[in-house]
Amino acid sequence: MGSVQRAFDTGTRRGDRALANLGDEFRNARLQLGLSQEEVARAARLDRAIISRVERARLSSLSVRNACRIAAVLGLDIAIKPYPGGAPIRDIAQAPALQLLVREIGPPLTVRSEVALPHRDGFPDQRAWDLMIYGHGERTGVEFERRLYDIQAQLRRYNLKRRDDPVGHFLLVIANTRANRRVANEFSDLLTDLPRHRTATILGMLRAGQHPPTGLILLDATGASSQGGM
Repeated sequence: MGSVQRAFDTGTRRGDRALANLGDEFRNARLQLGLSQEEVARAARLDRAIISRVERARLSSLSVRNACRIAAVLGLDIAIKPYPGGAPIRDIAQAPALQLLVREIGPPLTVRSEVALPHRDGFPDQRAWDLMIYGHGERTGVEFERRLYDIQAQLRRYNLKRRDDPVGHFLLVIANTRANRRVANEFSDLLTDLPRHRTATILGMLRAGQHPPTGLILLDATGASSQGGM
């Protein structure tokens, strides 16, 4: 099953569960207030059938606005806030820079994309390495960033993966753009644990079947890189 389909199915399950929980909360609040479905519907300016279907989790979709209207009628409030809960879909396998990197990997090294982290507390971990390089009894975890936007948050994400799935080597591949070079130079003090390597050196090591040292490189689809200091 592809990562896109997995994310779609996960989102569907979470949505169904959220609608069921919301319906239960609305029904319990309505009964405690002694209100009929008709009264709630009238106050929320909705059809009574919608209220009935919401309470029974039979409504396939419920707009945030209507949910907030029903909640307000029942003396409830709804807070909606996204938070990290899994690996996003970023079409990593199709990233030209990573395609080039994969083509440079020589035997005995092998590579796989979207390698899930180990289970946690008996449950599957939703996170995955963009690439994992295997060989010589060692592993190199590879993460790819098209854009550096919140470098502290991005570093936290890498470090959590390295904590929960320790690898012998970690390589951060950053798209070689003017904006990324500017951010990397500006926040070089935050990247002391990920030294900048010459792209040509890392690609040469991979061609020779050697794991790269932990660090980062700037790479574009042609293999060109910015070799200056950070």
